[in-house]
Amino acid sequence: MRIFKTTVQAALAGALVMAASVASANEIRPGCYERIYSSGHLATHPDQHVAAIRMKVGEWATNVSRATQLEAVMANQGRARGTRYAGRTLSQFLFCGTEGRWDTCVVGCDVGSLQVTKQTNTSMTFRTRYLLVGEVADCGGEIDLAEIPGQWVSYKLNRAPDSACNGM
Repeated sequence: MRIFKTTVQAALAGALVMAASVASANEIRPGCYERIYSSGHLATHPDQHVAAIRMKVGEWATNVSRATQLEAVMANQGRARGTRYAGRTLSQFLFCGTEGRWDTCVVGCDVGSLQVTKQTNTSMTFRTRYLLVGEVADCGGEIDLAEIPGQWVSYKLNRAPDSACNGM
C-alpha cells in the first residue's frame, strides 16, 4: 500500500511539473513594439550601440512560429562608433515561437536568437547574446545586437500602435 501511495504521489508531482512547464511558455503575442533611447540614456550607457529598436510580431508563419521583423537604428557609439553602421537602420527576419523552455525568436542561417523574458499588454522584454541584424543577400547579418560578444543584453520595448510598424 505504501509503495502504491508513493508511486501515485510521484506521478502526481510529475504531472504538476509538466503542467507548470507547459504553462510557463506563453504565446508571443502579435503586435508592434518599439523603444527609442534618449541621448541621456545613451550617454549613461556608452557600450550601447542601438539608438532605437522596433519589432513587429506578425501572424503564424508555421504551425508553431510567428513571422517577425526586427529593425534597429544604430547609434554612433559602442561597437558601431565610427563604422558604416552608425546611423543606419538594419533589419532582420525572425521566427518566434514557444516550443522550448523560453519564448524564442530565431534567425535562419544560425545568425542568432533572442529570448522573450517578459511580455505584458504594454511591453515586451527580451535578451540576446548573439543576434545579427542587417540582412545580407545570401544569408547572415552585419552587426550583433549584443553590446559585448557572448554576454547577455536585454531590451525592453513598449507596445506601440500597429501603425508604427507600417512598412515593416
